[in-house]
Amino acid sequence: MQIKQTNAAIYASLILILTFELSFSQSILANLAVFMGCVIFLIGQRKSRLLFWLFFLPLLPAIGTFWSIYLHGTSSQQAWLLFSRTYAFAGLGLAFAVGVDFEELLLLLEQKGLAPNFVYGILVVVHALPEVKREINDLKEASLLRGKTFHFWSPMLYVKTLLVAVSWRDKYTEAMSAHGYEEGATRSRKEHFVSAKVSLGLAILIIIFTNLFIFLT
Repeated sequence: MQIKQTNAAIYASLILILTFELSFSQSILANLAVFMGCVIFLIGQRKSRLLFWLFFLPLLPAIGTFWSIYLHGTSSQQAWLLFSRTYAFAGLGLAFAVGVDFEELLLLLEQKGLAPNFVYGILVVVHALPEVKREINDLKEASLLRGKTFHFWSPMLYVKTLLVAVSWRDKYTEAMSAHGYEEGATRSRKEHFVSAKVSLGLAILIIIFTNLFIFLT
């Protein structure tokens, strides 16, 4: 069995803890610190092209929240708090999407006792997404041959895609059985996932400093 280090569980737990703490904190500085930490993380992961979306996508919700609280709230500080919190949550969400290997996270949770049927059911859905996208494109092209245009908001496009996806169910069941998966049976593992100690220590330091920002401001 191969030992493989992973950061998936550490990153996911860190993001969950920070999200929970920021939801109840009244510290604008903590929100800004978490947001800047997410920016640094994206740059470190060589995903700097995503910074535009990080600054742009939360802008309208942040402005809407700020303006609503500023007009009808009790203080401008509360408005700035929710404005900065919107950006902090957006940064955490993007950091999760970039930094967490979803498949490794699921396999690690299965290793820790999560139901295998649930884990492999989710993995089937994840691995089927490229096929679903390809099926959507095929349906769009087929509709053009009949003189119809399916836009992304067309309900019929998604209804037909779901019907096709349901028809794949038996094929995926056969494929899993062919690869040796049996419900309720004990499974051997090719890889044994362990959390990286360096990342764990860094995550603990981040939580400590975030709490210092929260309690000192």
